[in-house]
Amino acid sequence: MVPVSEFGKHSNQSDGLQAQCLRCKQVHNHEQHSRNNPKRKIWYELAGGQKEYYNLSKEDRAKIRAKANNVEWKINDKVVDITPRFKSEYGPSKPMTKRETVHVEGEVVPQGWVYVIRNTETPWLFKIGKTYPDGIQSRLSEARRWGCFKLEEKYWFEDALKAEKEVHALLSEFNMRNLGFEDCGTELFKCWNIGIITDAINKVQSENDRPSIAVGK
Repeated sequence: MVPVSEFGKHSNQSDGLQAQCLRCKQVHNHEQHSRNNPKRKIWYELAGGQKEYYNLSKEDRAKIRAKANNVEWKINDKVVDITPRFKSEYGPSKPMTKRETVHVEGEVVPQGWVYVIRNTETPWLFKIGKTYPDGIQSRLSEARRWGCFKLEEKYWFEDALKAEKEVHALLSEFNMRNLGFEDCGTELFKCWNIGIITDAINKVQSENDRPSIAVGK
């Protein structure tokens, strides 16, 4: 038995309910459209149209349905099943592709640039960081998302990570975090004189005794 709650309201019925449950009505309405029911499309074609089909007697409609059962649907000369199905009958859908994320830990190579980028709108704001050999343009593109930045200096080091840490330590008093700006990156510095920054980088060069591997802009 189907619960009464599964029947829709109908004002013309004595009990106030539709003759079909909601599920049966859904199936009926679905199959009424020829685009959802290929067999029904054949019925209409054999009768000369949908309107003509329903103008026929029950006996004539039965003959057309019987004739339609002998019609085979073929794709590439192979008979296919044209039984209408609901989406739920095919099971849960699956994604067409599966994405895989590759995480790379650490530096690919130790060599790289220690760069100095300035914000032209606030000329006292510098970004001092490191990047891999071909990464200067990428760093500039990232910085320009947040403002107008331009490259001021770049220095080549055999160990860019170590050099960057030493430069940051020498300029710690100018670091934005240490100046109370907690919601910014650790590579931002507030300094009115770029010479202070270049002096710090030159000092790192001399302490590592490798002036030949540091290249100016």
